[in-house]
Amino acid sequence: MEHVLETVDAFAPATLGPITLRNRIIKSATYEGLAHGGLVTRELVEFHRALAIGGVGMTTVAYLAVSPEGRTNGNQIWWRPEALPGLRTLTDAIHAEGAAISAQIGHAGPVADPGGTKLPAIGPSRAFPNQGAGLTRKASVSDIDRIIQAHADAARMAVEVGFDCIEVHLGHSYFAS
Repeated sequence: MEHVLETVDAFAPATLGPITLRNRIIKSATYEGLAHGGLVTRELVEFHRALAIGGVGMTTVAYLAVSPEGRTNGNQIWWRPEALPGLRTLTDAIHAEGAAISAQIGHAGPVADPGGTKLPAIGPSRAFPNQGAGLTRKASVSDIDRIIQAHADAARMAVEVGFDCIEVHLGHSYFAS
């Protein structure tokens, strides 16, 4: 049997579920470090806007925690009413440049930063966290239920503020992994 390698034009429009991207170039989720106080900043908007102006089909905002204790850095954005206006400004800016925007949501679990968040890291068992700030607390059934609901709430808010896609973080020893 002969295999034929099909070429794909990376610059051609592409359908991703219900949306059409102007091309197949997607900026993956890489933590920008441009949020302060857990809120969107002008620098974060301009970072992603520059990618949209540069021609990406979609840019991904990383890492948007589903709850305050699920952050890997005390300044990371976490989903709550106060964060929504800035996130809407961000999605509007990207859409104005013709690109789509994705939100990476998740809960850092045992690799959360208790030193930065002032909240305990939560994991499958009591252990020393990667961040080295005290012991990871073993998750209870109510913690698991709360974090599942926090993911659902974050996804709902992401849609409300105009994100086109949602990526759930399932790697790097984060809670859901």
